[in-house]
Amino acid sequence: MSLLILVGSTNPAKTDAVKHVCEQAFPGCGVRGIDVPSGVRAQPIGEPETALGARNRARAALASDPEARMALGLEGGLSEAGELINCVVLVARDGRENVTWGVRFPLPPAIAARSLGGEELGTVMDEVSGLTGSKRKLGAVGILTQGLYTRAEMWKGPVACVLMPWLHPELYGVPAAPGDGSRTA
Repeated sequence: MSLLILVGSTNPAKTDAVKHVCEQAFPGCGVRGIDVPSGVRAQPIGEPETALGARNRARAALASDPEARMALGLEGGLSEAGELINCVVLVARDGRENVTWGVRFPLPPAIAARSLGGEELGTVMDEVSGLTGSKRKLGAVGILTQGLYTRAEMWKGPVACVLMPWLHPELYGVPAAPGDGSRTA
């Protein structure tokens, strides 16, 4: 295996998305999920905390295995307005980093209020839907779209986009050094 890519999570909705995208982008690569802490609240609120959670996951995963050349951190959060947000951070062994964001949509007001009040969205969605472990499968997006768009599918877009500077270095040059959570490329 020439390229080992780590994911700072063992959640199948996240690891399956990374595996799907990275195996297409880098044929023959290996993708492995690592259980690492996000270093933020169970339910991150706002873009800075969500990006920090993704960055912490990527850095912790990369630090866990010296053979890995890159690691991705995926973190779902809520905006202060009650919208679901999701961030992907890629950290490479050489210190390069890229940050991307995925879809953003408003949660139902009662669900948003509970999550903004401190309850983890996955727990609220399990209760509302009658499912168990929904954040590892459909996720809020899958439940609210009645399966038209699942959590794993939601992660594929920002995962593909975080790879852009590595797929087209001739266009991007060297990605920016780690920053403050803003979008870099």
